[in-house]
Amino acid sequence: MNRVAAPPIPIDSLIFGYGPMLPFIAAALACWAMPAPWPSIAVWLMTIWGAMILTFVGGVRRGFGFGYRGACTGVEIATMLVYFITAGLALLLPWPALSVFLLAAGFALAAILDTRAALKGNAPAHFAALRIPQFGIATVSLLIAGLSLYSR
Repeated sequence: MNRVAAPPIPIDSLIFGYGPMLPFIAAALACWAMPAPWPSIAVWLMTIWGAMILTFVGGVRRGFGFGYRGACTGVEIATMLVYFITAGLALLLPWPALSVFLLAAGFALAAILDTRAALKGNAPAHFAALRIPQFGIATVSLLIAGLSLYSR
């Protein structure tokens, strides 16, 4: 990726991109710093939040595919389904650690796929600069929370 040629990230994308990452950080901190039962509650809420955000991201990709003539609609629908199924499965799993690790994998995948899509015109161009650091926060926070489940 040529960062010099990357378009600037719009302020609303910075606010609505990084703002929803703050609950991930708070939950990861709670998993290690708070007494029981707060870590379990934090993991539960983080799983719900992560699934909601990953599903929303899938909708953004699908919406871009339908709204932008240059985008490949089939790729956008397939990507949306991967994000949606990953999020839904994380909500249905009875094992909290597996749920957060699955969501971490989903966000890591979204960071890679959305960046590649932005470079190919299948997502907003500024996603090339936004998605890896944005979803890196979610991925690392989810991994930290998941690892906390094994330290108790």
